[in-house]
Amino acid sequence: MVSTACMWTNQTDNDLLPSRPNLSAPAILGINFGQSYASIAVIDKEGHPTCIANEEGERQIACAISYAGEQVYIGNGAIPHLVKNGKNTIMGFRNLLGHTYDEVDHTAILTAPLLSTSTTPAYTVDILIPPPKQATPASRSAAASGTATPAPQEPIPSTKTLTVPEVTSLFLSTLLQSATDFLGVKPKACVVSAPTWFTPAQTDALRKSAEDAGISVLQVLDEAAAVLVGYREGNAGEEENRDKRVVVLDMGETSLGVSVIQASEGEYTVLAKGRDDKLGGREFDNLLLKHFAKEFTKKTKVALDLPCGESASVIDKRAEAKLRIAVEHTKRSLSASSGAATCAVESLKEGMDLSSAINRLRFDGLASSVYRQVGAKLTSVVQSAGLDLVQIDEILLAGASTLFPGLQQHLSLLVAPTTPVTAAIDPSQVIAVGCALQALHLSTLQDGLKAEDVLATAKTTVDTTSAPIGIVIPGQEGDNLAAVVVDSGAPLPVRRRVAIPVSSASKVVLELWEGKHEVKVEKVERAPIEKDEEDEDDEDDEEEEDEEIKTPITVKTKALGAVEVSVSKEGNLLLEVIVQRGGGLQVRAWEEGKEESADKFEV
Repeated sequence: MVSTACMWTNQTDNDLLPSRPNLSAPAILGINFGQSYASIAVIDKEGHPTCIANEEGERQIACAISYAGEQVYIGNGAIPHLVKNGKNTIMGFRNLLGHTYDEVDHTAILTAPLLSTSTTPAYTVDILIPPPKQATPASRSAAASGTATPAPQEPIPSTKTLTVPEVTSLFLSTLLQSATDFLGVKPKACVVSAPTWFTPAQTDALRKSAEDAGISVLQVLDEAAAVLVGYREGNAGEEENRDKRVVVLDMGETSLGVSVIQASEGEYTVLAKGRDDKLGGREFDNLLLKHFAKEFTKKTKVALDLPCGESASVIDKRAEAKLRIAVEHTKRSLSASSGAATCAVESLKEGMDLSSAINRLRFDGLASSVYRQVGAKLTSVVQSAGLDLVQIDEILLAGASTLFPGLQQHLSLLVAPTTPVTAAIDPSQVIAVGCALQALHLSTLQDGLKAEDVLATAKTTVDTTSAPIGIVIPGQEGDNLAAVVVDSGAPLPVRRRVAIPVSSASKVVLELWEGKHEVKVEKVERAPIEKDEEDEDDEDDEEEEDEEIKTPITVKTKALGAVEVSVSKEGNLLLEVIVQRGGGLQVRAWEEGKEESADKFEV
């Protein structure tokens, strides 16, 4: 009856709902720090989380830094420098945190190269050092007459070496400054997201880099946990069921992460997780690159084959960098509007311009293979948790690459018709929102609790129920449980109370059973397809297979006991089931309003 699992948090429903701060509450900050893009969320004066824009008006801030002479560009302003200044532009540094040089996949470094002489991954970039300040006019007038005026000095070429933690601190400090400018005060509490697969060494490196940037870090929060907090506490949808199995599908620019989670009254248990480092928004980029390159060649007769390989010419690599910047805007248009999305690049190659468009139907056709790969990864991770897709109660989407309606529709066809594919909060913002809500909760703990205490508790291993417990009504047909009272994966101790309607005065007997979740498969014969006379003799035609209808059921496996209650009138019969931490079971049942006469048993 008891199994063990690792919990993210150990609070009840009431504990997880943060009290709304007043106007004098400390400034709160949540940071979604992705591999390609980051976002910032704060708590507004009404106590609601909101994703803010930086100084350039961008809510999705590119994780990029570019050194161009005496200037340093951070964020979206660094992206255009990929075209002519790629060797001095740094991107994709988050995943290098906590690694040594030898552990890094150098084929994934698309921008400034890493130094091979450094144990900690580090970049070297070309910079210009400003010349020493020249003498002021007043000092020059005091000099002897006839002295020649010194020629203006030029900036001095030099190089600069930055380790990955230093680059991370520099970038995070700009996010902190944007939040400070928006709030008017420096945030005093922050939660930063980290990938589900980050090692403790990577998490510690991220925390230290954030603190070096001047950020007061309360917690480095798992991205999947941030998604759950963002959707649940952000009141994105209907009231959450007590026990449910959810999938967090996080698809960013460079990778796909899938987590299967048992949610039980605000406590989350990871049942399975998986990721694909080669499947992300960049796959959509490559499809669009190939499509528009063909369009360009067709219209201009200038050969252009994208995406290009390592042996491609500098001209083609520059054309690819230009087009990648353009298709990023095309993707956003495709995910936000049902109309055609344009793509325009001046002087893409040999002085020829590109001006084209693609509609959503055409894009979904191009992206169908990626959609299938995402669906296959989802199915694989769910199966590794010992579940079928029809047993999933909800899919929560995160990451800007899940914004495409075609992908959402494809996922909805894989699960049961009653299983929602939820994107009620902008998937590109939900992680930042979840981090801000978690920071608010941790900063408002009362009764002498400290954030460190809660985080230590969240990392502990707790016991959970290993099998569902439900009721069987004597005389019912079949081996299914009539209803599940306590589901598997519920953290112990747990108490559940249900009301069972009774139509008239009678004696009611309820049996308590352990059960097992299964999937009932029924085959429905497809209607025959009428064939023309020409097709009747075609032996190669394959008969269509019968359609399978899957239904999640819970079958009884072990009897635990029974209770008998006399009901005097039409109303409700109340049943209470308590499972202790050690696995002990207490069951009570009584007519509503007569709890003192409850029938009970213990196991």
